[in-house]
Amino acid sequence: MENESAQTILVVDDDMGVKMFVTQALKNEGYKVLGAADVQEALHVSDVYPAAIHLILTDIVLPTGNGMTLAAALLSKRRTTPILYMSGAGADAIHALQFDGAPAGGFLQKPFSPENLVEKVRAILLETTDHVTSRASSAPTPSQAAADALRQSADAVYRLESPVRCAQCNKSISTLQAVRLLRTQVNFTSTLPRRGRVLVCPSCASIVSAELTTF
Repeated sequence: MENESAQTILVVDDDMGVKMFVTQALKNEGYKVLGAADVQEALHVSDVYPAAIHLILTDIVLPTGNGMTLAAALLSKRRTTPILYMSGAGADAIHALQFDGAPAGGFLQKPFSPENLVEKVRAILLETTDHVTSRASSAPTPSQAAADALRQSADAVYRLESPVRCAQCNKSISTLQAVRLLRTQVNFTSTLPRRGRVLVCPSCASIVSAELTTF
């Protein structure tokens, strides 16, 4: 039974022997492998595959175009997918083929052993995972972003006579940040009752009911 959580690798090479060799080596390590022989087939496989593709492993020289133009086309739709190029030509020859704007990627020189292939693939996937995790951990959560926006837009701060507790994060709220409401943004009148209003928790941005008797 196929592992549904396995990472997926798209392998593009017109040499059937190489493609079978690479496919088997990757499958032995638990990866899911999609195969294509040229640019058009690779684009079609990417278009019809509904889930994430975690790595694109492509030969440089292909029957229709090359791996660099293919990588650029694939990344226009799968922007975060890393690229690993492979070729029988040396690195100098690859640099001669490369054009301005070609997607950056790793390089694997043919011929290579299954161990070399797996080591390179693991390194690229690990680097990509670490990068995504780092970006996610540094990004503010939606509630943090909302709370920050609330603090930045506050026109005045009022102290509540009786603190209230947020039902979501259980933080005690003792102040109210008043935000100017423009008529273009919300409909309101000056006859709103002063009791039974609501406030926004500054910690998690949840709506909290409160009786603001002095506001």
